[in-house]
Amino acid sequence: MKHNLSPFKRSRVSFAVMAAVLSVGAYAEDAGVQAEQVEVIEVRGIRASTERSLNTKRFADGVVDSITAEDIGKLPDITIADSLQRVPGIQIRRSAGEGSTINVRGMPQVTTLLNGEQFLSAGSITKVQPDFTDIPSSLVGSMNVMKSPTADTLAGGISGTVDLLTRKPFDLEEGFSGAALAEASTGSYSEETDPKFMVSAGYNGDRFAVLATLSYDEANLANYRYGSTDDGWAYAPFENHEEVSCWFCPKQDMNGDGDSDDAEFTYVSYGIMNRFTERERLGATVSFQAQLSDNWTFSSDVFYTDMDDADRHKGITADNAWGGHWHWQDQHDPINRGVLDNGHNLYTAQDITLNSPRVVSHSESHTNQRESTNFNFELEFKGDGNFSGKARFITADAERSHTENVAQGYLTNGLAHGLRRNDGTGPIAANPGGYGPNPIPMRLNFKGKHPSLTGPSELQGEVFGSNINRYAIVSTYSENNYDEEASLDVLRLDGEYQFDYKHLEKMSFGVRVGQRDVTRDQFVLLAPFSNPVGEGSVNVMWKDQGLAAFDTNGDGEVSVVDGDITMGANTPFNFTGLPEGWVEKNSDFGPVNLGEYYFVDPRQLDDPFAFQNALYPGNIRGGVPGSSYKIEEQTQSVYWRADLSNDFYRANVGFQYIETDLDIVQNEVGDSICTNCPGEVAKDVGDIVTARSYSDFLPSVNVAFNLRDDVILRTSWGKTMTRLDLKSLGGGLTISRARAGDELAASEGISPDLLIATNATMQGNPDLEPWRAENTDVTLEWYFSPSALVSVALFNIDLESFIESAQWQIAAEDGDGVVRRNVTVNGQINGQGGTMEGAEFSYQQAFDFLPGFWSGFGAAFNYTYSESESGKEGFGGEPLPLEDNSKESGNAVLWYEQYGFQFRLAANYRSKRLHTVSTPGGMGNIGVWTEPTTYIDMSASYDINDNLTVYMSGSNLTEEYESQYAQWKDNRMAQNIYERRFTLGVRGRW
Repeated sequence: MKHNLSPFKRSRVSFAVMAAVLSVGAYAEDAGVQAEQVEVIEVRGIRASTERSLNTKRFADGVVDSITAEDIGKLPDITIADSLQRVPGIQIRRSAGEGSTINVRGMPQVTTLLNGEQFLSAGSITKVQPDFTDIPSSLVGSMNVMKSPTADTLAGGISGTVDLLTRKPFDLEEGFSGAALAEASTGSYSEETDPKFMVSAGYNGDRFAVLATLSYDEANLANYRYGSTDDGWAYAPFENHEEVSCWFCPKQDMNGDGDSDDAEFTYVSYGIMNRFTERERLGATVSFQAQLSDNWTFSSDVFYTDMDDADRHKGITADNAWGGHWHWQDQHDPINRGVLDNGHNLYTAQDITLNSPRVVSHSESHTNQRESTNFNFELEFKGDGNFSGKARFITADAERSHTENVAQGYLTNGLAHGLRRNDGTGPIAANPGGYGPNPIPMRLNFKGKHPSLTGPSELQGEVFGSNINRYAIVSTYSENNYDEEASLDVLRLDGEYQFDYKHLEKMSFGVRVGQRDVTRDQFVLLAPFSNPVGEGSVNVMWKDQGLAAFDTNGDGEVSVVDGDITMGANTPFNFTGLPEGWVEKNSDFGPVNLGEYYFVDPRQLDDPFAFQNALYPGNIRGGVPGSSYKIEEQTQSVYWRADLSNDFYRANVGFQYIETDLDIVQNEVGDSICTNCPGEVAKDVGDIVTARSYSDFLPSVNVAFNLRDDVILRTSWGKTMTRLDLKSLGGGLTISRARAGDELAASEGISPDLLIATNATMQGNPDLEPWRAENTDVTLEWYFSPSALVSVALFNIDLESFIESAQWQIAAEDGDGVVRRNVTVNGQINGQGGTMEGAEFSYQQAFDFLPGFWSGFGAAFNYTYSESESGKEGFGGEPLPLEDNSKESGNAVLWYEQYGFQFRLAANYRSKRLHTVSTPGGMGNIGVWTEPTTYIDMSASYDINDNLTVYMSGSNLTEEYESQYAQWKDNRMAQNIYERRFTLGVRGRW
């Protein structure tokens, strides 16, 4: 794809004409931020920053909340997102316990800018909101959260826009200055001590200045997972005595009550997982400014990030092997939830014996290599007259490589679900040394503080799982790997003209053109297998030693039971025979005592090619054309804004007009190129090109009324639009498959080893429309002292169009190319008519009116109520909200500052929120909910002198965890465990 600004189309001539008229750019962004509402949270000088923020907020005309680090590397919390959660109306989502992305007023459609413009983040190449774990917080000087749209702010956020601001060299003190820090962090479950270093140095001369910052840190984060291993693998198998078309429904009386009108809610797989995330992050910024003359200033910036990370899982899982074992539950506390549309009574339970045909020592590694570089060049003009302007050029590149690698070490022998190996002498158990032949009774209990999964205390004369000879890698594969690349070019010209005419203060105007290109190449690893009794070779993804790749006995069907030779039949991968260092014992499952088991060390899986080749040599990349794409997005925009004021009010009114052109190149999927693999691993037989254009006219109005000297009423109205996640446009259809098993094979007359279609995911829809909304805000602020504020805000977001998850049925081919059933597809569509409305309350005050010691205290409190409707209904017909929106959220902060000592204790609360909408097989929609959470953090520092500070912080002090339930509060299905973290550090400045 091209990496340059394409020439305008003829219909864009007006843009070129206006660019020539304007000729230079504006200080619209800088002046706009100065003229907007700001609430500042700073680390050093909390009392002074509170008064300064209230003064700025009081005389502002927009709606902006801000977090500022007074010194380089001094944000209030560990990550950018963790700091942002202190702002009223912001909710965060966590990755390994750290804040990664945010919602503003309950919505994640939030654009993030870098110094007022678009940038590329390698962790979220296709999106407009970055993964904040990519960006070292030490590189950011402040952050503005703009909740009301203004004409000169780059459109892209439905509920808000976040602007990350780096420090500018001309803001430094004259001469040389700098800062450095060193710190060490550790967690309550992780054993490592993680370092962080930052150094920043700058020079501010008479006519030029330069500033460079370098940050490096490592992190090892514990985050355990209990319960269902996948949110989407839910089913409601019913007693299918009528023999209707239902591939997952048994003919047995599942609960033994003597009738045939029951159904049982279940997930395919449950587990207790040890999960650790390891991150190594490097970031750097270099900024240069030069005063070329009294009227001209040149600035340039480089913003660089590089992060390598690995999410490693190891745990014990119990599943029904997908095929023919859907009656695997003994429900000890069944609850009747009502009658399904098919006439069966649905039962759920929290205390269950899982009669598991398969118990696995599961190891998995997901790795990422991310790198991004953003360049910014600005030429600013400030003349002696009324006109000023700015020309700005931005160019950026980002890339990300992602891998996933899995090793399944069976504890069971495979006979309970009919999985056998055959070396030509006849079928035997796939893992001959494993437990069997009967299913393993695994007790699953959600009733305690944490879910538990307990195996039998003793089985076949030994402690269950204690004998390493029972373990063998029966199945391994590497899928969902991809390489992404992106480029960005932006040219914008902005101007401003000052007026001295009645109410009119100034007019701002500008043009902008931008191009973003994204390429994604997805692949799996395929190993070659030769026919053991004849000619030919096939490539295989699921290297499962209980599956055959050839009809070796010549009966016209691939079936191990009937005598075909299985893959790797002569090389069983028993744990005792694996290379030294591959296998480890583990009993660390966080607060749950599962016992001690053997695992393949997930670190061995970090390099998929090396691991897969060690077991099955000759692996190659197998393309997944349906999930690979190229997209070119071109945008052209103009804006105009007028600022007005008198003694009673301040206002700005204007518009932004945007035209968007999309060229989407998807791939036409041909015949499969492998055996025992998903259907999407196939030939690329051509391009499917979609060219689209759409335009948006986005007016906005912001007014602030001075009702009294200490009371301000603010109102704002505007239209907003969020650009699409390009993956939602370009991704294709993927169909999941699983082994049929004996029962389904008998009922459908197929081989039990056939891989049947089970479900599907539509990752992209090129016809999706962007999110669009109309926003209204009203805020009343009372400044009852120089260091105190109480404010109340009402907001309404009327969604014209939005994107929502949906499920539908399609006919899907099994592994032999025959269509035998319909499967559920999970995908995205445009929803219509959603709303988000609510209120915000905020209070902050420094208690400087108290005597002596007590005058050092201060407090802040905010609360947000946001009600939403998505247009969807749950199982009982109840309306479902927009996903990931907590109806209630809030923060409470108590701080102290006196005699060089600072202390801050902060609590963040989120009420329950809809995690996702699922449609289990046999049911309608159900909501998967995350229960309410409260996170408590603290920080403290002491200034030894003006140049040296020691500090410490603690996050998640109470080891808060996140529990999820499916539809009903007493139907818990999963839990994520996060650790407590402590940091000690020293910071110096000169």
